[in-house]
Amino acid sequence: MSKSAKIFTYIIYIISVIVCLGFYVFNGSGNKMVSSILNWAYILCALAVLITLVMPFFYRSGGSSKKTLWEFGVVVLLCLVSFLIASGSPVDAHVATPPTHATLKWIDASLILSIILLVCAFLCAVFSGLFKQRK
Repeated sequence: MSKSAKIFTYIIYIISVIVCLGFYVFNGSGNKMVSSILNWAYILCALAVLITLVMPFFYRSGGSSKKTLWEFGVVVLLCLVSFLIASGSPVDAHVATPPTHATLKWIDASLILSIILLVCAFLCAVFSGLFKQRK
C-alpha cells in the first residue's frame, strides 16, 4: 500500500474511533449523537462508492474501467427497476406512527432488490455448477 493510502486509512480510522468514543461518552443519548454516527456512515458509504468508481481510471489493467462502469450501470438499473416495481401500499399493522408513502416505497424497493439479488446469486451458483459439470 502506498504511503498516501496508509495515511488516508489512518485518518479514516481515527475519525471513526472519535465518533464511536463520542457515542459512548454521551451514552448514546439524544438524537444529536445518533445523527452524527449516521452522517459519518453516509460519508463512508459515499466515499466507498466514489473510490470504487474512480480507482480503475488510475490503475488501468485492460478494460477494468469499462467493466467497472458497466457493473455500476447494472447496479443502478437494478435499483431503478426495483424502485419502479415497488407499490408502496401500506400493510395492515397497528403502529403508533404510520409510515409515509415514500418510506413504504423505499422499503418495498429494498425488499424487491434483495429478492432480485438473491435470485441472481442462486442462478449464478446453479449455472456455475452446470458449466463445471459440462467441462
